[in-house]
Amino acid sequence: MYQRPLDEIELDEGPRFSLLPRALDAVLGRLLIPQQISLLHGTGRGPLTALAHLAAVCAAKKKTGRSFFLDAASNYSPALARTLCGSSDAPEVLGRIAVGRLLSLSDLRQAASDLAAMTDVRIVVIDSLTSVLNMSGGPSSAGRQRELFRTFQELRAMVNKTGTHVLMTDHSSLDWTSGQPSPIGGNIVAHNVDSVVRIGRLDARDDLVSIFVERCTLTQPPKGVIISITSKGIRGFK
Repeated sequence: MYQRPLDEIELDEGPRFSLLPRALDAVLGRLLIPQQISLLHGTGRGPLTALAHLAAVCAAKKKTGRSFFLDAASNYSPALARTLCGSSDAPEVLGRIAVGRLLSLSDLRQAASDLAAMTDVRIVVIDSLTSVLNMSGGPSSAGRQRELFRTFQELRAMVNKTGTHVLMTDHSSLDWTSGQPSPIGGNIVAHNVDSVVRIGRLDARDDLVSIFVERCTLTQPPKGVIISITSKGIRGFK
């Protein structure tokens, strides 16, 4: 049987939908690659949840696929999703966002197993991993860490099979050694995601949010961007 050389195979490395505004798409949007898992972390819940909603809405605007928003902290807001949609076909777009509730890592593994049987899912948003962990045992306990490892195995198997992207939000804690914020979940999280992005508010203005790519799989990774997040939506900032 003829086998094609690896250098003749065209890999689908580009995102299958775009984010708005364009300045955000040029940074965060480039990381939403099929068959990958990305992590947004920060100390403020509001910007993380807003970006989670935006990703779900923008993916749902593509009429050939659906978004899944797995909510672990009662954060999903139809009103916020409608605002971010910003178009006359908002009811149709929002109808392509399926919302599920997560109460534990076991729920997340079951969701990954169910999603593995689907073929029309553009993105799976998990908001937030911290809340799932808080409902799944004591911090850094051996049992919870084993469950977390098993959960990432299920998520990886799901994205490999379906070609979707998983975007999860996570709370930050300060690293005792470096003093830098790092995602809750430790090495298991760090070693099982493809992209890590730090989200933070600027002291100058409450609405300004910095987005900094800490690591990703791109050969020429984007650096970062500053955007404005308000009750009226998400906009670029000059």
